Amino acid sequence: MTEINSGAPVSHMAHHIPKFAKYTKDIGLADPKKEIQYSIVLKIRNQEWIEKQVYVQNPTCENFGKLLGRGEINSLTKPSQAHFDKVSNFLQSKGIQSTRDGDNLKVLSSIEKTQDLFKTQIHKFTQPSGSQDDTIYKRVGGFQVPPEISDCVDLVVGF
Repeated sequence: MTEINSGAPVSHMAHHIPKFAKYTKDIGLADPKKEIQYSIVLKIRNQEWIEKQVYVQNPTCENFGKLLGRGEINSLTKPSQAHFDKVSNFLQSKGIQSTRDGDNLKVLSSIEKTQDLFKTQIHKFTQPSGSQDDTIYKRVGGFQVPPEISDCVDLVVGF
């Protein structure tokens, strides 16, 4: 039996399907007044520096073996306070509250405000053989990060 880095046998991992992937039955538009929670992942700083760090493993590179600790790396790469402030203030101007959650912003908003903000539609999904009460929300089609904050946002996850 082949093993992967996690140590779990491949045969056991092959049958693991993430919970959200089981919700494939679209039961229509979500209630616009319902609240959802999602995260906005902000862009990290010093991307060019990160890309160069692969060379610390190359014996011919002058920086070979000069590894940094987790704290040093985090201080060099964590999103800037200016990005947190810009995105948080923008959301607040739209009537949307957010809280800092590590390097991300956690957002709680109505579906209506979320759809307006990201120019998307959010539908309710259930499992094909499951209860209509067991649902999750997913966007249908694409979405757009507002241009006012697109320079700060790397990813939006959770809907």
